[in-house]
Amino acid sequence: MRKNVSLARLIESNKENLNNNQMFIDLIEEKVHRKQVEMQERHLTKQAGEGNVIKKGLVIATNDNLS
Repeated sequence: MRKNVSLARLIESNKENLNNNQMFIDLIEEKVHRKQVEMQERHLTKQAGEGNVIKKGLVIATNDNLS
């Protein structure tokens, strides 16, 4: 009988650990997703900014030629 009680406790403990691990995994996945979205937004912003840098470079070069 004692082994059965210990086994039941072990099973319950394992279930709790699985639930805790799953919550931890879900939290990590959420953080990773947020970071991916943030990096994608930065990349798009950087790409848009690169177009502005090229345009500014052309204006400066044109102004230098006019001087």
